[in-house]
Amino acid sequence: MSPTIKNVALAGASGNVGSRVLDALLDLKFNVTVLARSSKPFPAAASVKTVDFTSVESLSAAMAGQDAVIDTTFSPEIDTPLRLIDAAVKAGVYRFITSDFGLDPEIPGVHNMPVFGRKKVSYEAVKKQAAESRLTYTLVSNGAFLDWGLTTGFSGLNFKEKTAWIFGDGNNVVPWTTLEDVGKATANVLLHPEETLNRPVYVHSVFLSHNQLFDAAKEALGSEGWTATYNDMEPLLQKALSDLQTGNISDATFVVQIQYCLATKALAHPWERDDNSLVGLEEWSVEKVKELIKTIAQKAQ
Repeated sequence: MSPTIKNVALAGASGNVGSRVLDALLDLKFNVTVLARSSKPFPAAASVKTVDFTSVESLSAAMAGQDAVIDTTFSPEIDTPLRLIDAAVKAGVYRFITSDFGLDPEIPGVHNMPVFGRKKVSYEAVKKQAAESRLTYTLVSNGAFLDWGLTTGFSGLNFKEKTAWIFGDGNNVVPWTTLEDVGKATANVLLHPEETLNRPVYVHSVFLSHNQLFDAAKEALGSEGWTATYNDMEPLLQKALSDLQTGNISDATFVVQIQYCLATKALAHPWERDDNSLVGLEEWSVEKVKELIKTIAQKAQ
């Protein structure tokens, strides 16, 4: 029988994912302690502890009495997640949620992409600790971030210019999840510690191909005036990997690796096991996606 989880420490609470996780935890009335590098304003309902993220001792002291720790940090270095895991073990924390929030880590090849190296290392670390009964873990797999991808240009859709940069042939169907749904799912994991024990939890707002997402944009914003470019992702991936080796690194070096995965059915596809109902998520309709696109497009004007 799993213990009841009530006290939760959250790292990375000011980030895109972390802020949504924080809101969802507070909505569910968890006792939340934010682990912060410096003093920042957070909701009054959360306690805040300033910690040294380079120190396992500092982190473990702040985790004393916590039932769960959620890592939503996203810096590229691998030391922070490993220290958080070590600190959680030292503090006797029961459940650790890693900062994964992406594709299925169980699919061969996903975590072998250099862009996911940090996720691979933390996943292997929590599995090792769980095998030795030192803590339990959960990962949240949500595919691509829907609203973030549409807002930042990651999705390849430029609403202002009416251009579409399509991954591959655009036909591969993948999970897309809003940041709000990711936050809700992550918090709800802690209400179901037994059902989410030592495994990825698979969630989505919607399953769509890139072409279907593009079609939704055309229907939402008008079909006239769009130009689309379909991209062979293999040479783009090879260039990104080569640039990584030579140190010629840009944001595209990492973004292309993720886009390649989304274009490749062997690496990204609808979940065989879906946990939406377990963690309280409802699948979106295409009409709801169109409304989101309209909202984002209006802000981009």
